[in-house]
Amino acid sequence: MSPNKKFAGIEYETPRNTKSTVVRLFSQLHGQRVRLTVVAVSIVIYVILSIWNHMYSAIVIDHLWQNIKASWQAGTPFSVTATMGRELIQLTIQYLFTWLFYYLQSYLMANVAENLVLSLRSQIARKLHRLPLRFFDQNKAGEILSRVTSDLDKIAETLQTGLLKLIVAIGTIIGSLIVMFWYSVPLTGLFLVFMVVSMVVTNIVARKNLACAAERQETIAVLTGIVEEYYNGRDVIKAYNHEDESIQAVSRAAEANRVANLRADFLTNCVNPLIRLLTRLAQVVIAVIAGRAMLNGTMTVGVVQAFLQYVNQTAEPLTEASYMINSLQAALAS
Repeated sequence: MSPNKKFAGIEYETPRNTKSTVVRLFSQLHGQRVRLTVVAVSIVIYVILSIWNHMYSAIVIDHLWQNIKASWQAGTPFSVTATMGRELIQLTIQYLFTWLFYYLQSYLMANVAENLVLSLRSQIARKLHRLPLRFFDQNKAGEILSRVTSDLDKIAETLQTGLLKLIVAIGTIIGSLIVMFWYSVPLTGLFLVFMVVSMVVTNIVARKNLACAAERQETIAVLTGIVEEYYNGRDVIKAYNHEDESIQAVSRAAEANRVANLRADFLTNCVNPLIRLLTRLAQVVIAVIAGRAMLNGTMTVGVVQAFLQYVNQTAEPLTEASYMINSLQAALAS
């Protein structure tokens, strides 16, 4: 870590080499290869099923629409179970398996994350026992506590939710875009224009969020250190009648932490509605154009609904990925 940047007048630390930091973190997972392998297989199957479900639903809806028109023209009653029972059962089974593999990967990834944090805490505890006393004299107690508590909790949260969703999002986006190009190149190109704008917005917010997250960690360490120091020295403070000064110091540190938390939380959470607004605009424009194509006969009802589902399926992971990228900034700042 290197204290080489400032934000809001506060100097904060950032990783000297983010890549090596990530590599060192994931090197701690070497003992959980079996779980990670199962997670990887579950992710692949989940992504494939998620993409295939919409394609198959387009086939089912087109078949349903054709049967409805045929029954209407023949003047006979239409029965869903008689004509499409097998297809609907197959679609239901596919969705059930999709949910099953999603549950499996989420459960195992949570297990992996907690085991990793347990291992890191054990290593930190052993390291702290070997450190000389001058280390504790040179570093604030609050900063040390922050490293072994909130920082590790942030890593666990990122692995359980952020990393898993990011991997699933990448696979879903790639697969969905391939199918979308197969359905309609112009509509997919229009959608990509909106997505490029979303990526630019995400990049801008993520850069600012890294600075705010680092500032928050710094203020947490300062506040924890002051509280720990004043609590241990409460008798001395009372003897020299410095209660008011200590209260003011704690209040200033708490206020600085409040402001830092406000900035970091705002930047972490504001990207989601921003990206969602852009994707909703894209969906409206695409729905209008696809509707005209359906009326002209160049697209079927099933293809239009499937394309809109792919738009939503691609846009939603992008929205989540934007949020997770911002969350990863907070983890890297730790």
